[in-house]
Amino acid sequence: MTAKGDVAKTLLELLERLTGQPLPLANSPLMPQILDHVFEGGHTLGYSQLNELLLLCGFDRVNHAFFQYLVDGTADYVPGAPGLVSLDALRDGVERFEKVALFTYGNVKFAFKDLSRHAEILGSLLAGMRPWDETAYSTRHDPLRDIEPISSTKTFYLGYIVRDQIARRLEENPADEDARKEMSLRTEVVEQGTRNHEAYLICDHLDVYVATSMRERHEYLQVGDWTEKIFSDPLLTPLKLRYFDPTQAYCPDRVDKGLVEALMLKRAKCTLYFAQETDTLGKDSELASTLAQGKPVIAYVPSVSDGYLDELLATLKTAYPERDERSLILDQLQVFAPTAAWRDAEIRKWVDGPSTFPVEKARAYLEKRIQEHYEKRAKTLKESHPLGIQVHLNTGVANGVLVVRSLEQCVELVRRVLLRRLDFKIDRQTRDGRHYVFLRETISGCIFRVMTGDPMLTNTFWNFYLSPAE
Repeated sequence: MTAKGDVAKTLLELLERLTGQPLPLANSPLMPQILDHVFEGGHTLGYSQLNELLLLCGFDRVNHAFFQYLVDGTADYVPGAPGLVSLDALRDGVERFEKVALFTYGNVKFAFKDLSRHAEILGSLLAGMRPWDETAYSTRHDPLRDIEPISSTKTFYLGYIVRDQIARRLEENPADEDARKEMSLRTEVVEQGTRNHEAYLICDHLDVYVATSMRERHEYLQVGDWTEKIFSDPLLTPLKLRYFDPTQAYCPDRVDKGLVEALMLKRAKCTLYFAQETDTLGKDSELASTLAQGKPVIAYVPSVSDGYLDELLATLKTAYPERDERSLILDQLQVFAPTAAWRDAEIRKWVDGPSTFPVEKARAYLEKRIQEHYEKRAKTLKESHPLGIQVHLNTGVANGVLVVRSLEQCVELVRRVLLRRLDFKIDRQTRDGRHYVFLRETISGCIFRVMTGDPMLTNTFWNFYLSPAE
């Protein structure tokens, strides 16, 4: 059983959390007489009683709709209905509100002042957050023009590197029959990509933008495999999702291509970001653009566990059938451990003797370097880089990247985002005496929203974001 003094202390803490501000009045002679007896003997806390409690502490009153939201998560107040039945019920209601406040406003104090006074705003907000039924997607009409899937073994023909390589071979030897065949195949793939480009432009729905970095052949294969596994998963196929995959479309003009991708980023409900062996300015800017629109970014960073290296080498052998395993390993070491040959004498010997170095030892070394690369990338996006959290340019709400380490987690998060079923927990941290509140997404464990504990930053930030531009 909770002691009276503990009840009073907990009540005050909950009211501060609810209103997003410290206790304005702390010395009222009525406080000990009232706080210690709230919920005593199984009594509930009704609408008018909560308002009396708020006024006693110096806080603003709330309206009926807001009170009901604290009780059961709806805004439909019924006079005489049971109120808050216990301290735990109040705690649950406060945490429910904090999640909504951080998700939509990015600031509990501002959300409390707005939603506790305006029932229509609260009702509209709750309606806009209501989970969608699958039929919202599954019953949509099919597109007039489907995307023509280009095999991941051919998508690299859309890239400029392969184009230039083939053109150089033909320039050096116009009679190179293999090069002529490849150029003919590339022409067919480009025509298919051009049709897909136009199909994307007229597509009336767009759910997901897939952000990738495409240069080398094996990158097209790897990303194609990931994309196929995600969107063909039984959890997503019933939704008939439409997603923009830039490796399936061809646009010859640099300016037009940039405009098209900007349009797709604007239209999509979320972005799926693939962390790869190299990440480019274009892909990272797509991540930033999505966050700046207040939309989720799901970042897939591979977890290098048993079997990952085997899959990677299999992909490399498919992309470069003329290469042996040793040369492929050395190429990957150049990517994931570019300074190793200068710092490690043994690696130098491998480079000097590419046909004789111990394969198993080299595989183990490569796997460790790849693992370090992706662990660092995940930590950068999830924990260390300030720009892993960016601000919605219109509202000021801070948005964080959702980093996942498996394709299964990607699938589940895409589904939850599109069906409005994301799940969150409140994380409170005290740093240098400042109290921060984070809204963490439960699958990724990542910060999705944040309320800073810096009072000067809070005041300055919201003054500028909530004031009309001069």
